[in-house]
Parts: sequence; structure tokens; C-alpha cells
Amino acid sequence: MLFWTADATARIVRAQVVDTAVGSTPLVRFEPERWGAPYRGRPTPDGYHLIVAPNPGIRHHLLLPGPDPPARGAFLTPVIPWDAWHPERLEAARAFWQFAARPRASPAPRSPAPRPHPRGLKIAYMAWALDLAAAGVSERDIHRAVIGEPPAAWEDSGARRRIRTLLATARRWRDGAAFQLLRPPRRLLAG
Repeated sequence: MLFWTADATARIVRAQVVDTAVGSTPLVRFEPERWGAPYRGRPTPDGYHLIVAPNPGIRHHLLLPGPDPPARGAFLTPVIPWDAWHPERLEAARAFWQFAARPRASPAPRSPAPRPHPRGLKIAYMAWALDLAAAGVSERDIHRAVIGEPPAAWEDSGARRRIRTLLATARRWRDGAAFQLLRPPRRLLAG
């Protein structure tokens, strides 16, 4: 299971622990073992990230405040930010609440998950590498930040060539190649 930062996925469900005296009666208690699905959790910089996977094609991503999971049986309520991904976040919260209220009976979400651009992650890495290079960070440190720990034999490694290629591509995009995405596609002549 992959853990992402909270802003990297639109279908993350932010939840917070509430007291039963506040507001209406919550629908869900924090009892992952009673939900009847495999789950994994870990602390992240954004809070405690819990992934519950009731079916092979369905995963519920919960983000809970604090580095530790809430106490067993604590009441949860969703917190849905008003941003560009509000409809997807609302649908994800609805799907999780429906699953947690009646475990093992979770239907597939009504709206499909947003489809990212196939090069979206590479473009994000290029922008990040370009920002680091502009700040004067070495290629080795850029590799460490963007891809991971560089190999010990840095001078002869393919990792050094990969990061240089990534930076060269990012500079080409910065200098105007990105505008080609805005142009309409050329028609091929039949012949």
C-alpha cells in the first residue's frame, strides 16, 4: 500500500476525533479491527495516515490528526475542505462512512477517481528539481530529494545521468517546450 502526502490525492478522507456531546451523533467509531478489512497505518508529517482496503479495487485513505492513531472506540467526523477537489473528497468521505457504518457492504464509489495526466508526476519532479537547482543545490542532493539516496559510486552511475537528463528536460520545458502542450495537435496527411 502506498502512503501519500495529504495534498497528493484527492480521495483522502480527513477525519477528526469528536466528543459525543458535540453536534449530532457520529456514525463511525475508530475501530479498524471491526471494519472487517485489511488496514495499515503510519505517522506522516500531515497526521496519522490509515489505509483500509475492503476489496482489491477499493481503498479508503484516512488522515487523522496527530502522529498516533486515536483511541479505540473514539468517535470520528469528516472534515472536507472547500477546494478544487471538494466533490471527490465529499464522495470519498461518503463512501468510507457508508463502509464503516456497514462493514463488508461497501459499494464502489459513484464518481470515478480523477485521472491524472500521464506525465503529471514527472512534470512535478522536474519542477521540484529545477527549483532545487535554482537554489544552488548539488545534483547529488537533488537526486537525494527527488528520487532517493544516490549510489556510492556517484561519478559513474546511471543515477547521475538520470538526474542530469531530468534537469535538462526541465530547463527545456522552462524555456518554452511546455507551450507545445497548449498547441492543437497536428493533423497527419494521409498519403
